[in-house]
Amino acid sequence: MTRIRIRWQMIVHAGVVLVAVVLAGNGTARAANDGGYAGSPVQWGVGARAVAMGGAYTALAEGATGFAWNPAGITQIRRNAVEAAWRTMSFDRRAGYLAFLHPFSREEAAMAFGWVYSGVGNLYEIDLNGTPGGQISDYTNAATFTFARRFTPALALGVNLRYVQHNIANINAYTVGFDLGAHIRLGIDRKAGEGNIPVSRVRLGVVIQRINQKYPWNTSKYWVHQNETGGSSFDERFPLIIRTGAAVNLWRERALISVDGEFSDKQAARLHVGGEGRPYPTLALRAGLDGRHLTFGAGFEPHLQKGLDLLLDYAFAAQPGRIDAEHIFSLGIRF
Repeated sequence: MTRIRIRWQMIVHAGVVLVAVVLAGNGTARAANDGGYAGSPVQWGVGARAVAMGGAYTALAEGATGFAWNPAGITQIRRNAVEAAWRTMSFDRRAGYLAFLHPFSREEAAMAFGWVYSGVGNLYEIDLNGTPGGQISDYTNAATFTFARRFTPALALGVNLRYVQHNIANINAYTVGFDLGAHIRLGIDRKAGEGNIPVSRVRLGVVIQRINQKYPWNTSKYWVHQNETGGSSFDERFPLIIRTGAAVNLWRERALISVDGEFSDKQAARLHVGGEGRPYPTLALRAGLDGRHLTFGAGFEPHLQKGLDLLLDYAFAAQPGRIDAEHIFSLGIRF
């Protein structure tokens, strides 16, 4: 009987992932053209683990960087965590983040703080005659506060409050918005069989991102800087993004498969697929597809001493067109 139950549950779990793939895949096929949008400089994948898994992280959302994928997921780790990364990319682009997670001991709740930066260097003004001018700025900062709580053993809810500042050519725009997320765990902490084998666990996630965010631009300051008059004002609205995901733990918790569907009111739907295997408890191998782009990576989590773990993660992410592939490293500690 025990073997039959385990097989039946694995079939159900695989079915959940298959449904998620079909739904996301149908959405991906709807549109072929994409373009830039407000807030995209700080929407790049936060966390080398998530990037290596193709961005299929809505149902996982573990650790200090979980806030960027699903605020409800930060309740899964019951230890403090800090993580940071810095990336130097092609076309003089730079990006980085710093994240901190703190769980509350008396209840299954947690809070997190995150800072994300993105910028481009070596930009210069050029007038209509092609004459170069002075150097101009182009950078974005985003600060996020996250709170999440698990209301039942299966259900957790979370919220992000995010402040974003964008500066380009000495013109600043500021915006405040929020994300809402839910996280569901199925098959929690159960054992089966005489060998005490853990039953494969299913995690589901859904998040609505960038609610009520827009840049209120005013270009008058730029023209004043040029000793001229003029300028205009307008609002640039962030796209509303909905992500759904499913993740399944397999083979005695030594492997997992994760699938995400990403839907936007301004861009084409996108499919994310990722997998992770752990040949050893402290070593993880990862691979995925971010849309049509290949990703892979690895993670190393040595135990430094009791209650203190080091987190070293690497991700390779192929890029569209002629943009160079990225090699991403992140460093963290859990204590």
